[in-house]
Amino acid sequence: MHKKLMNSPGKKSKLNVAAGFSVAELLIVVALIGIVTSFALISFLNANKGFKLAGATRTLSTYLEKARVDSVRRHGGANINVDSATSYTVNIDFDGTGTTARTFTLPEGTSLRYTLPPSTNIIDPSTTPLTITYDWRGRTGTTVLLTLTDSRTGVGSSTVSVGPVGDVSTDTTVTGPATTQTPQTTVSTTSGIKSMH
Repeated sequence: MHKKLMNSPGKKSKLNVAAGFSVAELLIVVALIGIVTSFALISFLNANKGFKLAGATRTLSTYLEKARVDSVRRHGGANINVDSATSYTVNIDFDGTGTTARTFTLPEGTSLRYTLPPSTNIIDPSTTPLTITYDWRGRTGTTVLLTLTDSRTGVGSSTVSVGPVGDVSTDTTVTGPATTQTPQTTVSTTSGIKSMH
């Protein structure tokens, strides 16, 4: 004897209920994933451009330091020629056989300009070339502020400062040469000294 089971009309069998997402829900999820991915991609591209600019700045400052050290080691003669907005030439003893010139090209979209503080005039090296020459003590004699700029949006600029004593610093501002400080107090050379009699 078989019993017949009757389904009540208000209850559905669990086997007949289809679980899942509707097409509208799937479209919303896909659109949200697309928006988040596009923001992440834009941020990544801007960060990548910033890394390239920072790398170009570090490379330039490294070769300025190498030229300074090479000039001290060989008693002068090392220099860096900045005669283009997209490259510079380093003249140092790279391999121990004498001065060799190597040209370094900046990353795409990066340009190089300079100022001679205290002047704030920005100079294009392709029209007015600059040679940073170190003497036998590693000094340059003048202050130069080199600025590397990325022409694309979302990336700023970076600076390399070369001081008159040859010191190199990055991402600093230079407003002018240092002035000699005047003494705050005058000390008498004769008062307060005991007699040696």
